[in-house]
Amino acid sequence: MVALIRFELRKLLVEKRSLIGLLNIVLINVLFALAFTLRNSHPNHPHELHSKVMVGELMNAYMYVQTILAPSVFMLFPMVLAVMGAYILAGELELGNLRMVLFRPVARWQVLGAKFVALSCYSLVMLVSLAVISFGTSALMFQTRGTVLVVGPMYLLGGGTWLLPAGEALSRILLSYVLALPMLMSVAAMSLMLALVTRHFTSAAILTSTVYFASYIIGTIPILSAIHPYLPTRYWPFWKFALLPDIPWPQVGQYGLWTMGYTVVFLALGAALFNLRDV
Repeated sequence: MVALIRFELRKLLVEKRSLIGLLNIVLINVLFALAFTLRNSHPNHPHELHSKVMVGELMNAYMYVQTILAPSVFMLFPMVLAVMGAYILAGELELGNLRMVLFRPVARWQVLGAKFVALSCYSLVMLVSLAVISFGTSALMFQTRGTVLVVGPMYLLGGGTWLLPAGEALSRILLSYVLALPMLMSVAAMSLMLALVTRHFTSAAILTSTVYFASYIIGTIPILSAIHPYLPTRYWPFWKFALLPDIPWPQVGQYGLWTMGYTVVFLALGAALFNLRDV
């Protein structure tokens, strides 16, 4: 099993498609930096002047690093994992490369588990890279530390806005990044399961993205509230609770357990599909 994990990690490291995660991180930082620079440099209207004052007085590297986490974890990283999960499993099935691995005395669940661990490590690398690159980018434009302004709707925390004091802002940011990893691991497990459903790279990537975003959309429609408690996207983003003035630890634990449960179910279904179908 350890040899399989090393094998999958080496493949991810040398594969050019793996750079898609880094490119997304660089791109969103470029767009963030450009947006802040343009808004701060061209206050042509009263509301833009107010924005310039807000950016100048409240914006800092801590707030930048925290703000950029939301679009990355809610949208960019799941799409990246949909592509990578489809490639390392459905792509190999489609090309026939996986047959060479299965010629060895290894169980199919071990192959699936190794790919899941590799994708989980890839998710961790993306989160660390996001934090480091974002902090380095923002440190060139703003002061490195300060209070963090949390806008509730941005993190799907309801209405309202509050401040996290500078003394505890860093620990809250680090906690939110750590709690984002189980969510990405669960998305990775889902992408592998759906890759075994379609067994085609393009179809698997599209299906994973569709299921992910459809779950979020359905979760916002009141008339479909009966299914809301069973949607994975209801529980996945429990990293956002680290930004509340008082962290609701029982809810963090509950949502974390639900996330782990979905991950186990996705992997179990994937292993069953893998064993039932010919390669």
